[in-house]
Amino acid sequence: MATILPAAAKQVRALEAQLLGRLTRRGYDEVILPTFEYLDVLTPGLEPELIEKCYKFADRTTGRILLLRPDATAQIARTVAMGMMGTQLPLRVSYRTSVFRYEPEHAGRDREIFQVGAEYIGADDAAADSEMLILMIECLKQVGLRSFKISLGHVGFFKGLLVRAGLSAAGQKRAEQAAARKDLPRLQEILTSEQVAARYTTSILEAPELCGQAEVLDRGRVLAKGDKSATQALIRLATVYRLLCQAGHQDVLFLDLGEFRGFDYYDGVVFDVFAEGVGVELGGGGRYDHLIGRFGRNIPSTGFALNVDRLFRGLQAQSSASVAGTDASKRIRKGSKRTS
Repeated sequence: MATILPAAAKQVRALEAQLLGRLTRRGYDEVILPTFEYLDVLTPGLEPELIEKCYKFADRTTGRILLLRPDATAQIARTVAMGMMGTQLPLRVSYRTSVFRYEPEHAGRDREIFQVGAEYIGADDAAADSEMLILMIECLKQVGLRSFKISLGHVGFFKGLLVRAGLSAAGQKRAEQAAARKDLPRLQEILTSEQVAARYTTSILEAPELCGQAEVLDRGRVLAKGDKSATQALIRLATVYRLLCQAGHQDVLFLDLGEFRGFDYYDGVVFDVFAEGVGVELGGGGRYDHLIGRFGRNIPSTGFALNVDRLFRGLQAQSSASVAGTDASKRIRKGSKRTS
């Protein structure tokens, strides 16, 4: 958990203000979330692996277990389900917050994560999915990030292939985790242990490596043939991709049919954003139509969050590369003058 000193703090706060300013102008009203919650209240929205990473302590008054918030989306889902934001839909909300998760020291990941994010609650169509992505792109450009790529997929495609192959629930989870890491040897081990038929194994092993542009969708349709769930996922993904291309964002997109995010509540279109100089994603998001239902009734929703520290590092790396390029250009020009 880092201490941010004055010079960096000014830059971080300016970065957050730019992001929130963009979200507010697009109609996403800010909500301020509580720093800790009762464990039993928030548990429905958290997967067991994330609960294990939570910082927990006892309430001195009641003895009930509290936890520092590990995920803002689950908190917003609880808030909406409890009716605290009213009943009129859709809702557009934004937030600036920190989340806390235990990570081993050697993992190179922070335990306190500064985030700025947005949630679009109550709309279930490709237009809502594309609005989220376009909003994130606008935020990145707003703060001056010039070069980045967005990995775009749909968790329903790979899940559909796994269900068709007859994997157990535990096997599906392990296979999804292996696919997310692009760990094909591990994925092969899982399929073998689950005794998956060869005709299904071939398709499942090919799917995580299907990355690119529109041609990826064509191959995906071949792999999904006969499976309604996987085919419907591809139709939705293709529609979102087309809308984004029509909006002029094709150059920052690549399709990844093995795309998964780190939370199991995502059940539709998902995405991550990457930039040179940062070895991990800067943020991402996706559709979670059943998360709010864990606290009450299902309400279709989508959202994203950006890791402010990683975004800051991405901007620094971009700036350093720009300076280096300028210096190299000056040296070339000087050299050409000396040889002329």
